[in-house]
Amino acid sequence: MSFKLKTILLFLAVSLIPYALTMFLVGNSFRQELYDAVTQEMHTQLRLSVERIDQHLQTLQSDMTFLAKSDIMNDVYTQDLDRRISNALLAKKTDLKMAGDFYLLTPTGIIVASSDFAVIGKTIRSKPFVEVPVYSTFSTQAIGKLAVTYPLENFKRFFSNTQQRHYYIRHADGSTALRPSLFHDSLKVSKTLKNAPDLTIVLEEQKEFAYRLLYKYELWFILLLIGGGIFIALAAYYIATHLIEPIITLSNTAKKITRTQDYTQQVHLQRDDEVGELSHAFNTMINGMDEALNEIIGLNQEIEETQREVVFTMGSIGESRSKETGNHVKRVAEYSKLLALYYGLDEEEAEMLKQASPMHDIGKIAIPDAVLNKPGRFDEEERRIMDTHALLGYDMLKHSNRTLLQAAAIVAYEHHEKYNGSGYPRGLKEEEIHIYGRITALADVFDALGSDRVYKKAWEDERIFTLFQEERGKHFDPQLIDIFFDHLTEFLTIRETFKDIHES
Repeated sequence: MSFKLKTILLFLAVSLIPYALTMFLVGNSFRQELYDAVTQEMHTQLRLSVERIDQHLQTLQSDMTFLAKSDIMNDVYTQDLDRRISNALLAKKTDLKMAGDFYLLTPTGIIVASSDFAVIGKTIRSKPFVEVPVYSTFSTQAIGKLAVTYPLENFKRFFSNTQQRHYYIRHADGSTALRPSLFHDSLKVSKTLKNAPDLTIVLEEQKEFAYRLLYKYELWFILLLIGGGIFIALAAYYIATHLIEPIITLSNTAKKITRTQDYTQQVHLQRDDEVGELSHAFNTMINGMDEALNEIIGLNQEIEETQREVVFTMGSIGESRSKETGNHVKRVAEYSKLLALYYGLDEEEAEMLKQASPMHDIGKIAIPDAVLNKPGRFDEEERRIMDTHALLGYDMLKHSNRTLLQAAAIVAYEHHEKYNGSGYPRGLKEEEIHIYGRITALADVFDALGSDRVYKKAWEDERIFTLFQEERGKHFDPQLIDIFFDHLTEFLTIRETFKDIHES
């Protein structure tokens, strides 16, 4: 993040964050007040409606109790009296302006009187809304029940519904009744009836309507917040830019120097403050940087060249102890790079493998001369000793943090592993063997078979080629064998270029 951006962000943090926080707190407080006001108003309206319904239900209950205790309810089996009872029930229904009917039932459920004369003598079908027992004033025995069917439509007269707000009833099982419509997003308040606990009255209002004033306020609030934020941001940008313009000049000059490597550039700031001192120090630093950088580059090149020479020399020492041909390590290095490039490694990695491959037999310097230079075949113990050179070479190099020596450690450790897992020292197979080890194995064997050694004469090329075809997928990576034969001419050219003097 640039210094300019950091400075602007600092100004914004100092100015914009307190502004936004204050606006948020004020806005949130006002919003909460509106929320509370809307909800409180809905609760008040619902409470009044529920109280009226409960009062109506209480009146209904009281009227039924009064009727049940009246003298007219005695001797209900007299024909004239049941007609009079029915007329009284009809009068009460009319008085209450109620949908539904009153019934006087026998203990067995037969209707003996009703505000609906047509059902007298029948059995009531629906469950009554309210039932009151009727007792004889003579025998004090129950002679029947006074019941009423009370459709919930009776509540509609207590509901002041509009398109944006309505009441409805929710039953104890969660089902609803008298709900005119469904709102997409709404506010709800509810209250249970005291005189009908299974019924809950719900007042529902569309949020868009309920919070219409709030939404209008929020729109202006957001516009004001954005406007204030833009003003603060522009002010912060203007102030920050003018404050740090000299720093930006220094930064741009430094970037230009880095891009062009031209260390003759200077920063000219006529200031008497700390920024002026900084520009003077910057110019002084630049004056000496080119010389120091060139010196560092030269030292690095010298170190890298010395490192390569040491690696090559150590590889040559290992070969000379075993009386190998003088140019063996050079040829193996060239073969390795060629194989690496055709395998797909980039130029830099292929060159590193070329520099590391001479160290493949460095472990031989720890092998006794009696074993290392023995003419003829090794016995079992001598072979065991000789095979330790791979691990010895790895142990010599593994502790280095240098990329080149790390590559050399891999080569020393794995150049005797075989593709089918029959090699040593770890019996790795296929992709378990690092590509450096697979490449060096092929390069080393090709050169070893084509050169005189203390224990053998050089092989003819056709014999080598036949062996390579036979060991494809066994000793050697099949892909590397294919690369070898596809570019055989180049490998033979390298061998000819770096052949040993006694072979000429």
